Amino acid sequence: MTADDFERRYRSNPDPWAYADSDYERTKYDATLSACGRGPFTAALELGGSVGVFSARLAERCQALTTVDFAPTAVRNARRRLRAHPQVDVRLGAIPDAIPDGPYELVVASEVLYYLDSRALEETLRRIDEVMIARLVLVHWRPPGTERPLTAAYVHARARALPGLATTADRSTADYLLHVLERR
Repeated sequence: MTADDFERRYRSNPDPWAYADSDYERTKYDATLSACGRGPFTAALELGGSVGVFSARLAERCQALTTVDFAPTAVRNARRRLRAHPQVDVRLGAIPDAIPDGPYELVVASEVLYYLDSRALEETLRRIDEVMIARLVLVHWRPPGTERPLTAAYVHARARALPGLATTADRSTADYLLHVLERR
């Protein structure tokens, strides 16, 4: 899917993947928050923040949280949802270019990296490695899809191969892969 495809989806439905109402999303968010750790995190980064449903929950554990998404309508909706969280900076931009300088104690990439092509994934992982100082939490839905050039398994294997990071938790389910990688 292109940026325009995402934007069209968000314009036609403010929550096209039912982030706010889905039992799958709620359960996955609970598992992701558990994998993140209790915090508080001085600085955290969420890639693909979408409309900010997970961001609002993560914000409770962060002194500063930066989210990045490339769909203007999603970013506008996230800013509205996150108004009560002044520590959250919602940014419009495409990864990897829009990944801001760190350092970040925590980086979360949930159901976003498999939308990249191989080159962009490698650049994104390189950039995450530059800005992340402690923990990376990866979560991706297992089934392949025609709109996603990469699979969850491929994305997680590439991330887990980064030198200097160790996989410290595997909380994967039949539905999604969830790995925690930490700086050695």
